[in-house]
Amino acid sequence: MEHPNYIPDWAKNGIIYHIYPLGFFDAPYNSQDESEVVNRLERLRKYYDYLQELGITIIQFGPIFESVSHGYDTTDYLKIDRRLGTNELFKEIVEELHQLGMKIIVDGVFNHVGRDFFSFRDVKDHKQNSSKQGWHFIDFTQSHLNPYLDGFDYKNWEGHHSLVKLNLKNQEVREFLFNVARYWLRDIGIDGWRLDVAYLIDNDFLREFKKVCKSVKSDSVLVGELIHNPYSKWIGPDLLDAGTGYQVYKSIYNSINENNFWELKSVLEQSFHPQWGQNRKILLMNFLGNHDVTRIRSNLKDERHVIPAFLILFTLYGIPKIYYGDEFGMKGIVIPFKSDRGVRGPMSPLSTKWDPLGKAIHENIKRFIQLRKKQHALIHGNIIPVWADNTKSNMIAYLRKSSKQTILVVVSTSYEVKKVKIPLWNLHLEGAVFRDLLNDFEEYNVRNNYLELDTEGCWGKVLERII
Repeated sequence: MEHPNYIPDWAKNGIIYHIYPLGFFDAPYNSQDESEVVNRLERLRKYYDYLQELGITIIQFGPIFESVSHGYDTTDYLKIDRRLGTNELFKEIVEELHQLGMKIIVDGVFNHVGRDFFSFRDVKDHKQNSSKQGWHFIDFTQSHLNPYLDGFDYKNWEGHHSLVKLNLKNQEVREFLFNVARYWLRDIGIDGWRLDVAYLIDNDFLREFKKVCKSVKSDSVLVGELIHNPYSKWIGPDLLDAGTGYQVYKSIYNSINENNFWELKSVLEQSFHPQWGQNRKILLMNFLGNHDVTRIRSNLKDERHVIPAFLILFTLYGIPKIYYGDEFGMKGIVIPFKSDRGVRGPMSPLSTKWDPLGKAIHENIKRFIQLRKKQHALIHGNIIPVWADNTKSNMIAYLRKSSKQTILVVVSTSYEVKKVKIPLWNLHLEGAVFRDLLNDFEEYNVRNNYLELDTEGCWGKVLERII
């Protein structure tokens, strides 16, 4: 199945580079530590050529609005965080990136705000007399549950009282947020939103929000943070355009670490099989890292497996995303329930000399991106997992098939060359000839519904059917 036609081509064909700005630019953790504007965003200009050479077509900015600390405790949706710069500077950067052929997606943290947000301040100041009570979920009968001793309690995000939940059913709140969306799309020129904790946002809000965005910019895109099935609950023509594929992400690193690609094969079948896959009619954004999870080089038991992990990422169904620094093997660990600052560190200067593995990761990611961009099936094709093995090797094979092309992807995390015999029953491939697009165009024939080949350790093959 080709991708759904309600998603703009620039998103379908995209390669996303995810930046967590406050970390990328090494800003102070607390905004109160800087009273003046510091134009850290302008440092991004040094990376323009780097991003182009890598093959990036979309920049996803994490939270950039004025906030108290980490960016998700917003205090002003209409203002760039002073630790990063100004609205005028960001608009210049958006225009410059557009001239380089890149689109811009920005984090929309609309489920909750910081305690210094104007509506919540009004409730703190005026209590029951506040006209903004309806903007939140205030309970004056449970004040003992509030660690800040405000005289009332309130709904928040997952027990964090520093993140005050907004009432998205309140029409004033909706109109306010719709105007926020209009401003950044129309006046600043961004191309879409990544909605934080979209799994907590009702569909009626998503529908209205999408209408507003499309009315301002018809080819804008909405991506949502989704962490579990059914993803189709939030994704569709009148809802989100795409969501984050956490299930696929977890199955990639776990299959590699546990030497069990049957797990990934099973997840791909359940999710994307063209006949019965739960998510076969929607599009997901695939990733190996983000601002909330341990970096992939640190997450894998053997860091040599980073390269085959990225080969999988760039040959899957969906939109691939790189978290800044992962493209050269940056390390970082999330300490569960304590700190994620270990994966939100500053970006390495361009003058940094990477270690040998970092260089290899970077060079191969460039290859994988260019390969993906040139192959119709890797962008538009459906996916059919055909084989996995964890006995003599740890390998997986899957077909990518579009209206114009058929590709067989084979990935190995073994440490040495393996001779394998891949079964291709019931796929109408008997007598087919495949050419390896990744390794010197060597050709392979399907005989008796098997494909025999040698695969190098921690590597793979991307085989295009030519006959």
